[in-house]
Amino acid sequence: MNNFLYSGFEFKEDEDLLGFKFKMINSILVIVALFSTLVGILSDLGISDIGPIHSKVNYVYGIFSVMLIFLLRSSKTYYKKVANALLIASLITFTSALILVPQDEFRIIWFYLLIFVAYILNGSASGLLFTIASLGVILSVHLLSDLQLSQLAINTSVLGLIIGSFLSRFYTNKISDYENSLQQKNAALHVLASTDDLTGIMNRRLFGEVSKRYFETAQRDNLPLSLLLFDLDHFKKVNDTYGHQTGDLLLIRFAEAIKSYLRKSDIVARVGGEEFAVLLFETDMEGAFILAEKIRTLVESITIDHEGEKVFVTTSIGIAQHREGDKAFNAIYARADKALYLAKGRGRNRTCCDPLAGDGTQMPVHRFNVTLSESQE
Repeated sequence: MNNFLYSGFEFKEDEDLLGFKFKMINSILVIVALFSTLVGILSDLGISDIGPIHSKVNYVYGIFSVMLIFLLRSSKTYYKKVANALLIASLITFTSALILVPQDEFRIIWFYLLIFVAYILNGSASGLLFTIASLGVILSVHLLSDLQLSQLAINTSVLGLIIGSFLSRFYTNKISDYENSLQQKNAALHVLASTDDLTGIMNRRLFGEVSKRYFETAQRDNLPLSLLLFDLDHFKKVNDTYGHQTGDLLLIRFAEAIKSYLRKSDIVARVGGEEFAVLLFETDMEGAFILAEKIRTLVESITIDHEGEKVFVTTSIGIAQHREGDKAFNAIYARADKALYLAKGRGRNRTCCDPLAGDGTQMPVHRFNVTLSESQE
């Protein structure tokens, strides 16, 4: 049943309101199709006479509603068009009842329903528009023909429509404000949930989602994709010796150093305490190695002053490239992690590539002495 009310579409978390509107409009269309047809049948059977013309109008109204149900299943973008078509068809049908069914003393009540639905489906502007249209129809028909309603009944109906429209508008605006506020809060929560709060770059959770999409694109289009894994050398010793505040400043400066060399298509994330990852789209192993060396060299120049001492660290880097036989991004990550482990095992402050590269080659390995701080030389 839900599949029918959603018109066969799936709605994301940020489309909750649109999904609700689809359920609402489909429910209304079903009700209109069933009851307008039923009213026409009852009239033809002489049980509830509404006249032959208005009876046919109800049949058309019902058939048109069924057509709108199928049209809505074509695309999510058709919602607005379908909602407007339903409201216009309803206005015409209710106008027909106002003119052709004088024996129904309560027929003006349908316009109240029309205005309320307009506010619910399309918002304040639409509700106000159909309020004006309904008032115009009632007053015009009253002046041009005999509705067989007293002036008091007309006045009360008009006043009731205006008050109902005002309340519906107030309610709709308040709901809209809540919706906007909720969307802003959800957006803020999404940023918090996907961003490392210290460095401001992507966190591991979002990196996993984005890297999966990059991997799928690389597989589909046979494009090179390289991964760099960074680990700050002896970072625990920095924290133990100089405190976490100094360590945090180094992490922030390190993230800034990485970002300074990246393109818009590249992504960087903090995937652990002192571990970072960079994913390079349309970049082969050689290009990744050149970039890694630039970053590694730049990191050597980063210093933090701590009580007269200059504190700095180096970084070890592991690189791996996407292969044709990879089934998931985790395969690249595992190879880059092995290359990083190799770099650390060979003395740190160096860049090592996947030792099992598909072409059997290995980029050069650079060796440097690692210095924690000038005071510990």
